[in-house]
Amino acid sequence: MKRLLILIGIICLFLTSNAQNSPKHDAAILLDYYQNQRYADAYSYLNGIYGDDVVDSKILSALAYTAQMSGKLPQAEGYYLRILQTDSLNVPVLYNLGNINNRRGNSAKALIYYKQILKKDSANFNVYRQLSALSKNLGDIGSYVHYLQKANKINPLDGDVAFDLSSFYVTVKQLDQADKILLPALAADSTNLTLVLGKAKITFQQGKTAETINLCNKLIQEGDMSGAVISMLGTSYYIEKKYRQCIETYGKFTDDTQTEASLYYTGMAYKGLKDQPKAIGYFEKAIEKAISPSVDSYYGEIGESYDRLKKTKLSLAAYLKALQYNERPVTLYALAILYDDKLKNKKQAIKYYKKYLVSKPPKNHQQYMAYSSSRIEALSR
Repeated sequence: MKRLLILIGIICLFLTSNAQNSPKHDAAILLDYYQNQRYADAYSYLNGIYGDDVVDSKILSALAYTAQMSGKLPQAEGYYLRILQTDSLNVPVLYNLGNINNRRGNSAKALIYYKQILKKDSANFNVYRQLSALSKNLGDIGSYVHYLQKANKINPLDGDVAFDLSSFYVTVKQLDQADKILLPALAADSTNLTLVLGKAKITFQQGKTAETINLCNKLIQEGDMSGAVISMLGTSYYIEKKYRQCIETYGKFTDDTQTEASLYYTGMAYKGLKDQPKAIGYFEKAIEKAISPSVDSYYGEIGESYDRLKKTKLSLAAYLKALQYNERPVTLYALAILYDDKLKNKKQAIKYYKKYLVSKPPKNHQQYMAYSSSRIEALSR
């Protein structure tokens, strides 16, 4: 495509030169710049010859193209807009303006230019693809799907469009429609791993575990060790009661990448093999993964808020709940103070002051540690 644009640009420049009967640029120099992808030099060369007062659309096109290819997007946009003044439905110009604004992050403006193209070319596959991507970026899911459907209708064999549209139907649980969209593209390109993954997601949702296993193993053989593939494969093995394979599959996860689901299904697989100790171990790990490591601090904050509201019993319950998840020094100290000052329970106050002192409080807790020691001594009398 890039070579075609280069040739078109050169031809246009030749035509312009011939039409004026006084060529102002050296075609050989320009060709050398193009062939070596020295677009910045090509732009400077043309701009140096023609300046800013160009009116010929072919020269403007060449300036716009070289500016765009060399990253001078504002200048390129300016040239294209000047062409658009005399040809408001120039498809290549509108497309390039859409691309430029897309690259510059102005999605709303890019949409306007791409939509203009449809007034002249309502069957432009690439425009529908661009419109769908921009609509998704703008959070307009309805338009995103609409444009994907348009693109897919024009070219049902395009893998990227088929995968994106099929994936949407999977998310809304329209699995038959998802399969219908994906099958033609997959039949045309059976080694497209993106499409194979899409098919695996469909069969997994449909409960076709044997087919899912085959597809996921194919993906893994090709190097796809993504979490989605491993999870679908491991779960499918479990459903098929192939417990060893389930355990081996989820064993591909590292400790950092294990999920609550992977640990749960590993535990269930060990349970299926009647290895209860290992099953219990993995269920406990699943519980740990499911619970936020900060949950105790949340209960601690609740306890402090209740304390400020003078709702002592609720505050106590929240602090004790926090301890079930993690015995932080700050929680132990808060409980000691609560039992000491509010509940006047010497025994429990001493208990939690002591637990606080042996919990290795941070160095900046020297004042609290000293107070705890003094209160233990006073309450023990």
